[in-house]
This record gives sequence, structure tokens and C-alpha cells, in this order.
Amino acid sequence: MESTERYCAAAGVVSVALTLAAIAGAVVAAPSFTLADNALSDLGQPGNAAATPVTTLLFDGGLIAGGVVGLPFAAVLWRGERHWLARSAAVPFVGALLGMAGVGLFPAGQPLHVPAALTLYLGSMVAMGLDGLGTARSDLSRRAAGTFGLLALHVGGWWWWARGGPVLRPGLAIPELLGAGVFGAWVVWTARWQTEAPP
Repeated sequence: MESTERYCAAAGVVSVALTLAAIAGAVVAAPSFTLADNALSDLGQPGNAAATPVTTLLFDGGLIAGGVVGLPFAAVLWRGERHWLARSAAVPFVGALLGMAGVGLFPAGQPLHVPAALTLYLGSMVAMGLDGLGTARSDLSRRAAGTFGLLALHVGGWWWWARGGPVLRPGLAIPELLGAGVFGAWVVWTARWQTEAPP
């Protein structure tokens, strides 16, 4: 792998670490936040009972920074994949990161917040699905199996949550954290495969 591609792969991993660290920091800094009662976006909404100036800075700033920092990882998908289906995962991946940055730019309560969140989660699912199909068609069975396993967790978590009642209800942070964690794990998983692939 060329040095530029290694940089792009590293950008994806750094984006995951930065975003998850910012979310974790915001949770720790919010004494009234609980997984059972809140959505993650409550941490970034000024005026919310679970939010403080520190949590809004960490949460909103972390999502914006993570979304921007991770964009070069799209080049890893576009240039490093063998099959066109896997390469096309770069497009919804960029959409997902723009949605993530949008969640930070437009905190909960603003008109564009929900569309941004939907773009993040749906875009991540589509990107993972296309990558899984493309790698399966490229005979990378172990990598495809890992991707499909993560995708099943992602989709399954939201399906389980939706079965329990309205999606927008107390405790939304649970499937949101699961989805964010799984998406991040897929980025790291994909970066590992790309950096270890033979030239």
C-alpha cells in the first residue's frame, strides 16, 4: 500500500477514535445523563437537562471533527477494492460522515438534526452492505463474513429497538451507541485489511 493510502486508512481509524472518545468524554461530563433515559444527542443540545457547556463542546465538536477527519478513508474504499460494489461503498460512506458532522452542526431540536442522523445511520448500513457484497464477490470470504456480521449487529440493534415502541423514546442512546460502535469497528476492520493487503 502506498504512503498516501496508508494515510487515508489511518484517517479512518483516527476518526473513529476521536469520535468515540468525544462521546465518552461527554457522557462522563454529564452527571444527569443515563442510557436508560436519554438520546446521545441530548449531550449536544444547549438547554437540555443532560447537557452542559462542556458536553455540547465535546459531543458536537467531536462529531464535526470526526466527520471531517474521516473523509479521506473514502479513498481507501474507492481505490483499494477489487469489485465495483465494494468501491461504490465510498459514496454512502461519505454521506454517513457528512451526516455525522451534520448531527454536530445541527444539535437536537433543529430542523436538520433528524435528517442528518438518518443519513449517518442509513449511510453507514448501505456502505457496509455494499462492501460486504463486493468483498464476497472478490473471494475475500473472511473479510466479507466479518463485515456482514457487523452489519447484522447494526441492523439488528435498530430492529430490536423499533420493536419496543416509538423510535424516539427514552433510552435512544442504547441503539445509537451500538450503531456508532459497529460502524467504527467496520472502519477499523476495513483499514486493517487494506493496510495488510499485498501490494
